[in-house]
Amino acid sequence: MNTESLSLSKYLRDMSQQNVILTFKGTISQEILADVGINLRSRLGSFHTGKRIFAIFVELAQNIYHHSAQKEFSASKGRPAGVGMLAIQDSNDHFILSSGNLIENYKVEGLKERCQFINQMTSEELRTYYMQQRKRPTGGVGANIGLIDMARRSKNPLQYDIQDVDDDTSFFALSITVNKIELENETAI
Repeated sequence: MNTESLSLSKYLRDMSQQNVILTFKGTISQEILADVGINLRSRLGSFHTGKRIFAIFVELAQNIYHHSAQKEFSASKGRPAGVGMLAIQDSNDHFILSSGNLIENYKVEGLKERCQFINQMTSEELRTYYMQQRKRPTGGVGANIGLIDMARRSKNPLQYDIQDVDDDTSFFALSITVNKIELENETAI
């Protein structure tokens, strides 16, 4: 008997028990995002629900694409693209969107500080900060807008964990919870 098949079977059973509706591990590309968008819209039904979940999913994917310490060459883009993993869980009263990727250790403290800063803000403060950051010239990718936008859209704090991998890298896991009652209220408006 092949033990690899047994472990895959257990993995699929565990995902089913945790209500994982989507999982992806690999290089992030535009094609992946397009396929996921179609999949999410068909699984989630409501346009408003699918739109908000997809927007957060895209932000998580873009964080991996731009900031992952692990890169692979993307033939479609003609340049290296970030590697990581993405998952969406569906529970009775909320969705959890999660991402994970390697980051350089010198970025860990700054990332923790940004997440903590965003998490202590009220909804109104987040809105104001988001608008300020959008107007600010960044000189490149990374004005923290993605983290701010996910906190705004989810109306919940960013949940994150950073684990050392080696002397150069750590694994950054980020989870965003979206309460279904918020999605229902949005649809009713």
